[in-house]
Amino acid sequence: MPSLDMAFGSTRQVSGGFWPMSSGMGLPVEGVPVGRMTSTGEAVCCDPVSWYQSDIIPQPSMFLLGQPAIGKSTFVRRLVWGLCAFGINPVIPADLKGEYVQLVRLLGGQVIRMGPGFGSLNILDPGDVHQVLQQLTGQARNDLLKDYQARRADTLEVILSIARGRSHPLSDIETNLIAVALEDLHERTRDDSQPPTIVQLRDLVKAAPESLRSTANFEDPDDTDAYRRITRSLLGSLNGLANPRGRFKDMFSAQTTDSVDLSRPVAFDISSIDQAGDDMVAATLTASWSAAFAAKNAADLLAESGLQPARSHVIIMDEMHRALRSSPLMVEKLDLLTRLNRQWGFGQVMITHTFADLMCLDTPAANMKARGFVERSAIKVLGALDRHEVDQFLRGESGMSVSRREEDLLDDWNTPLGYGTKASWKGRGKFLIKTGNLPGLPIELQLCALERGGFNDTDRGWHKRV
Repeated sequence: MPSLDMAFGSTRQVSGGFWPMSSGMGLPVEGVPVGRMTSTGEAVCCDPVSWYQSDIIPQPSMFLLGQPAIGKSTFVRRLVWGLCAFGINPVIPADLKGEYVQLVRLLGGQVIRMGPGFGSLNILDPGDVHQVLQQLTGQARNDLLKDYQARRADTLEVILSIARGRSHPLSDIETNLIAVALEDLHERTRDDSQPPTIVQLRDLVKAAPESLRSTANFEDPDDTDAYRRITRSLLGSLNGLANPRGRFKDMFSAQTTDSVDLSRPVAFDISSIDQAGDDMVAATLTASWSAAFAAKNAADLLAESGLQPARSHVIIMDEMHRALRSSPLMVEKLDLLTRLNRQWGFGQVMITHTFADLMCLDTPAANMKARGFVERSAIKVLGALDRHEVDQFLRGESGMSVSRREEDLLDDWNTPLGYGTKASWKGRGKFLIKTGNLPGLPIELQLCALERGGFNDTDRGWHKRV
């Protein structure tokens, strides 16, 4: 329960009781305790799922913005910990810095490690849906199959686009060939104990069945020479993914190493590629996000069919800026996600440094869609930000209601105290929680002993240096 507000006033005002002409806005007590008001010390509770279930917000979504090293990940780890206590399993589909690994293990969750030589993810079976399809029947199976086919095609298109580079995008014919080849491959392998891999897809395209010849050259499907010319580039790209010695090593060329278990917290630990090239990071983000959402959809359909308990989940999407820059197609996929998360039955927390990260994409249309991620997030949590960011982007681009007093507060948190020791800590752990046009709630996160004991230390790399 929240503590009492501290009251200030003259002797005339407070003598004999509280001043009766003023009342403060009630603070939320639903959700994860995230800190205390910086002005009054009153406790504040907040998380997207609890606030949605209590009808405080219209959809279970949160966007967190703030400069590096101010405690964004610490804030989100508090959400993860608290939501687990409420029975809501968090899913971190791409932990690029390994910031959630210790906490997920402490909570008895699953850590799926990915990287060359560490673990593989079969991009033709995102979310381990191949086995689930064999358990379902009727409309539930048809619904899952449609999602499965679309998700596999989308994931493969994005990763092939990343591998080729922006100067050599997939053609319409190649996109159609991928869709048809995946459908044919599913029909050939749907009863197998193991799902197909990218190697089998490559070999199917190379074998040139009639369905693919008709797709590539409908005017003369028997012209095999024309088919070879049309598919030469696609085969080269597929072979690059299938080759364990290629650019992505064995990450996408083999069966999935660890199946997703959504009955407990899950984190995809991809910290081994944090310093890898942008192509490697972008492709891995694409694959792991696809696997997480596919697994969630499959789990929900199994629950609707009475084959497992129904569970609630919250998706933590950190390092948003790196995902958005990976491929123009990622913007499209995330745009759909942010529109349908309420219907799909999960909460989401999206994290990046500044709003400017969402406005530096390839086209104005992509920037507009990325801007919508913040606008559609019912809760905005703002950390230390400078005035330019607030005025040009939050007010100007997003239309967010930020008062001058709130702007002063965010800019003050972003300004070091001076040049002395720990001068940069001024805004650490301080956040402004905004919902609609309501005044923001300035809070300071207070850590308990267990949180201070190690799993919130994101500077571990410096401690190892002499």
